[in-house]
Parts: sequence; structure tokens; C-alpha cells
Amino acid sequence: MKKLVVIVVLFFLSESVLLAQGTSGFSGTGSNIDVKYHRFSWTIDPDAAKKLSGSVTTYFVTTQNNVSAISFDFNKSSFNNVNLSVSYHGAAVTGSFPSSGNVNILNITLPSPLAISKMDSVTIFYSGAPPAVNGQAEGYQQKSVAGMGNFVYTLSESYEDKDWWPCKADMQDKIDSIDFIITTPAAFTAAANGVLKSTVTSGTNKIYTFKHRHPIASYLVAVAVAKYTVFDRGTVNINGTDMPVVYYIFSGRGASATQLTAMDFSKQELVEFSKKFGDYGFKDEKYGMYEFGWGGGMEHQTFSAMDYSAMGSWSVIAHELGHQWFGDKVTFATWNHLWLAEGFASYCEALAAELIPALGKSATTQRSNFKSTANNATNRTYSCYIPDATIANSNTLWNSNYGTTVYTRGAMVVSMLRILLGDARFFQACKNYLSDPVLAYRSATTADLQSHMEAVASGYDLTPFFDSWVYGNGYSVYNAANAVQWYPSGNNIIINIAGQDKSTGSNVSYYYTPIPLRVQGAGGKDTIIVVYDQNGKLSKGGNGISAPVNNNILFDLGFIPTSVSFDPYNMSLANGAAPLKIFLLDLNVVSFSVTQNNKANNALLGLDGNSANSEIVLERSDDGTHFLESGIMQPWVDGESVRKYFLQDAQPLPGYNFYRAKFKNVDEGYKYSKIIKVSGASQSRFSLVNPVSGNIKIQVNHLNNSDRHFNFKVYDLSGKRILSVDKILGGGVTEIETGFLKTGAYILKISGQGGLKDVIKFVIN
Repeated sequence: MKKLVVIVVLFFLSESVLLAQGTSGFSGTGSNIDVKYHRFSWTIDPDAAKKLSGSVTTYFVTTQNNVSAISFDFNKSSFNNVNLSVSYHGAAVTGSFPSSGNVNILNITLPSPLAISKMDSVTIFYSGAPPAVNGQAEGYQQKSVAGMGNFVYTLSESYEDKDWWPCKADMQDKIDSIDFIITTPAAFTAAANGVLKSTVTSGTNKIYTFKHRHPIASYLVAVAVAKYTVFDRGTVNINGTDMPVVYYIFSGRGASATQLTAMDFSKQELVEFSKKFGDYGFKDEKYGMYEFGWGGGMEHQTFSAMDYSAMGSWSVIAHELGHQWFGDKVTFATWNHLWLAEGFASYCEALAAELIPALGKSATTQRSNFKSTANNATNRTYSCYIPDATIANSNTLWNSNYGTTVYTRGAMVVSMLRILLGDARFFQACKNYLSDPVLAYRSATTADLQSHMEAVASGYDLTPFFDSWVYGNGYSVYNAANAVQWYPSGNNIIINIAGQDKSTGSNVSYYYTPIPLRVQGAGGKDTIIVVYDQNGKLSKGGNGISAPVNNNILFDLGFIPTSVSFDPYNMSLANGAAPLKIFLLDLNVVSFSVTQNNKANNALLGLDGNSANSEIVLERSDDGTHFLESGIMQPWVDGESVRKYFLQDAQPLPGYNFYRAKFKNVDEGYKYSKIIKVSGASQSRFSLVNPVSGNIKIQVNHLNNSDRHFNFKVYDLSGKRILSVDKILGGGVTEIETGFLKTGAYILKISGQGGLKDVIKFVIN
């Protein structure tokens, strides 16, 4: 192993510090320390030969005992034996790079071991020329544009932070705080993360000092030096805080009024995104955009980097701003989960078009672009989740199809979560995810996002959804024999799905698919309903997720439906033909009534004498949506023009009962009568002894013969689910083990085949 002499300055600061979360960086450096702070001190001259010189001081806390050596990611080819030197308390310290394997690791031996939880610091002095651009790997570059002169910029995503400064490249150990001290010739202006604290003239140079006081991932640390014109665009108020907005544009071209108008939409987006996702996470510092030398945009924390054309692109501006929440405030834990940043940031493009009419853009069109790109023959066999082999380096990642699907498929996954859960629940889940103390200003995995989405859906298991759309590839298809079917029932609509086809190359056995349907009616009525297809079972989406039913699912519209279209606003990755209208209702029904007789309900159906039908089934429901068979109706009176059928329901459900008749017409298939609502028994279906000691004992007061399968869920008063148990009831008393619960109040929710049956509050003594 080749040795390297490094001068290191080490400062002992504190004995009592909190430990950070464990490391899982790609290289494994810094596994025994938690990085707290960096101070960058660099001299940068864009008019000189490409070079970066200066120092990086790193404050860290040990996370293990007897730490005798620490390591950083650092590019050996640029800085090995090139002015890497100097002192540790006046003495030389040995440093080395590996001779094989991952050679870009700088190992530093400390003069004496450090105990656990000790804060210390090390300063590394270096000077050299960072690598040239290598495909998708940028790092630290020096370029020139005609009329603009020379400039320097950085772009570290995904692994190029180490190309220009010694770092711990690990998103699970963010840097708590950073300072920049940048010396450059006076004709140039420096740009960096955080707040510009001072600009000092020193001879022919200027010294710029920036401070950033929020945790930041190493790949988001950025600096640029160019001849900039600075556009101070005033402030934007984020929930009571006036925050400055600033743009840096190369002085040789300035900015047109049109371009500044486009950029200023970021101020409205800052307000609107803060309403949806929670306050912009860096409102005590700034938001800005600065011009750099890569063809696109990069979400550097507090200061998005853009090329000149991107500064006039409404979609790039919205995208990079969205990253300040998704990618910056909460970063993905590993590059496998990159879609958590790119998918949400891409969706923010459509969200900006939706929330800011003055943009004059169509959210539907933007989603259409995402959908068509994600589902085309090139990309549809790739998932959102990136496998390990593809994150080996920036070129394997960004040159792969995953470099597209994390944006487009990722954006459509976000869209589907929104329509499935409904706006109120979806955006609350986003706020909860972004403010979760375990995740905020730290990092997250797909599982973390899933758990927050499930929490607002009352614990509904979304694993099949994430398996279908995040970890799976391809998409669901509803055409021909498996087309969505619908038929009207007064002011209601009933949806049926016969099955599901799949795209070519799919690796998903069945896609758990939210299907948005546009329903229109007379008088200009227009609404979106969401059907959640779960391998043959259907639920309602759009306000959480209802209990699934086996086939037909009814939506109360409040108007008579006349037409239905399949996802006209491109909200789902599913493809489908125009839903098929089935004329099944009320065409031959002359009359249907239900009357109360003592404690029973008597149902009477009258059919046109010309009707040719088989048996008549009376169906009953406790919510008007989920119906179960109550019994076969028997012929009562045959007349020349009307045939009648009768059935008595001797044990109505507690509360309200909803009835409809269902029969098979030889020519047209199933028909349904209108739905009739009548009062039922006054006795509650379930009761228990309250307060409770030990296990819950539940008295079952009434059972529907066809509905004996129940789920019992226990929640604490914060809404956290504690217990979920399935039972088959046979009447009398059933018992649920709750002896492990602490003293306090709880909520018991009882669900059956037809949905929620009862909610009971109880107290544990």
C-alpha cells in the first residue's frame, strides 16, 4: 500500500454528543464517525488553469470506541501526492489510498484512539485538477461561453462529490452544517448553498462567505464562480417568514423580462408547494437559481443550478423547486430509491400547472407525457426501484432506462397515490412524511413513504400497490373482454371489471390499479370516481380506500350518469378502452317496495308480465353500497300484466337496511331494482363490557347469515393501529386478547364483508 503524508489539524471540542444513524454509504467510508460540520476554504480562479486549492475542515463525532483511523471518499487520481500535506498539532500524520479495489478512499491515522461520542475535527489541505467530464460524471468543471468568459461550477450527482473534496458520501449521514470561504478575482462572483454572510475585498480578490445551517447530503454541496449579474427578486412570505429570492445569471447575457417572469413563478410555487407539503424547509435562508455549465437543472439545496435555457423553462423550474422538499429536505437513503426524489419532483411539474393558472400549462398534458414515456416499449420493462448493479456509478445509472423511469413512472406512481387516497389524505401523508422526525432533514426509503401513505388510509395495506408499480414494471390493460363496465341506477352508478390484461414484458402477476373514471350527466354534471382493482375485488378510492367487494361496486353520484370515460386526464398508468355501458336496470321492473311489519321487513317486487327471468334474489346492505344475498323471492300473485315476488326479512340489521332485487333476464343479463332504505332493529349489533380488564369480551347481538367473517382493529386515540384480528362469529360472546394493552382509552373498529359495522370506544383499567 502506497503511503501518503498528510497534514491534519485536529481539534477536541466536546464529550457529550448524540450519535448519528448508521452508515450505508456506497463506499463504506466514515463508518465510525457522524459528520457534523464542514468548513470549505478554497481559492478559485476561472481565468487560470483548471485547479482547486484550499482546505476542508470536518468536525465529527465518533460512533464507536477506540477510533484510531477515519476515512473519506476522495479521488486518488487528482489529489494523490499533489500538495496533500501538512500538520496535526505540528506533527505529520500518515494517510494512504488503497492500491487496488476502490482506490478513491483517503485513510487517515489519528495520533491516539478516541472514545465513543467524542467530537473532534480534521483539516485536509490539498491542491489539484479535478477530473474531466466522463459521460454522466461531472464533478468540478471549468468552461467558457462566448461573450460570457470563463466560469467554474460543480455537479456532484451521483458520485462526483469525492472528485473535488474529501467527504463521507453517505445520504444516511447528512452534514449538519457547512460554511464556504471562497477567494476569487474581484471580477467574479461566487455562488453556494445557504446565506451569503459577507463579501470582503482583499487586494485584487474578493472573499465570499456563505453559511448553511440545515443538514445536507454531500452530493448536494455546490459552488460556482462566474461573472454573474445578481437579480434580487425581493421576498416571498412562507407562513409568516419573508424569505429572499435571488437569481445569478451570466453578465454577458443578462435576463429578458420574459425569462424573469418565468423564473418568478417559482415564488408562487414556493407558496403553493408549502401549502401542500409543509413549509419550504429552508425559509430562514433563501431560495435562488444560478446559471451553470450543464444542460439542465440540479437541485442544489437552497440554490438550484440551471443552464440558461432551463431558466426559461417552467417545467424545469417547478421540478428543481419540488426537489427542495423531495430529495433535499428528505433525501433517499440509497440510490436504489432515487424515484422518491425524481418521481415527486417530476409530479411537481404537473402540480404547478394545476395550481398556477397563470402558467397557462396543462397538468393533463404533463401527465400524458409522463405516462406515454413510462409505458413505451423502451421503458415499460423497467421499474422505479433501481437494482444494485445499475447504481455502480453515474454512467451505469443515468445511461440506463432507470434514468428515465425514476422520473416518468415515478411521477405516475405519485399521481396514482393521490387519486387513490384523495387530495386531503394524500397531501397530509406527504406532510407527515416530510416532517417525520426520523426522516426530516435525513433520508428515507420507499418503505418509509409507504408507511405514511398507509397511515392516512387507516392502515390499509398498500404492499400490493407498491409491488405493482414501484418494484414491478409494465402496466395494466382494460380492453375488449376485460373492459370496465358500468350501468346507471337512478342517481348512482355501478362499476364492474371482468378482469385485467397486462403489457408485454410485464413481471407483475396482477396490478393493483386505481382507475379514475370521468362520469358526466345531464345538466353539465361532471365528476371523477376512482375504482381500486385488487385482483378481482373492487374498492372505492378518492377518500381513503373502502372495504373491497367481490364484483359490482356502487357510487352515489347525486345525478343520473349518461357517459363514462377511462382516465381522460392521464392520472393512472393503466390503459383502457372506453367503459362499456350495460343496459341492465329497471327496464322491466314495474314496482318494488319494502314495508315494515312488526320487527320484520316485507319486500314485494312487480315485473312486467312479458319479462322472461330466472330466480329473483333479494339483496340487503347496511350502507347502500355493499350488498349481500338475503334470500330467494317467491312468486306471490301472477297477473296478466304484472308478476309479483315476495320475501320477508325476519331479522333486519340494526340501524338502516337497504334492499334491492336482482334477477337474470334471458336476453340482457342481470337486472336490478331501485334501492330502498328502511329502518331496522334498534339494538346495536355488538356490545362489550366497559371499562375493560384483561381481554375484550364482545357480545354479538345479531348476525346476518351470509356475513359471519369479521375483522377487529384496535387503535389508540392518536389513530395508531395496535391490533388487527380476523374472526368467524357464531353468535353469543367472542373474546379478543388485549391483556397486553396499557391503561388508557382505545377505539375498536369492527368490519365485515360489507364494510365498517361498528365503532366502540373502550377503556383499559
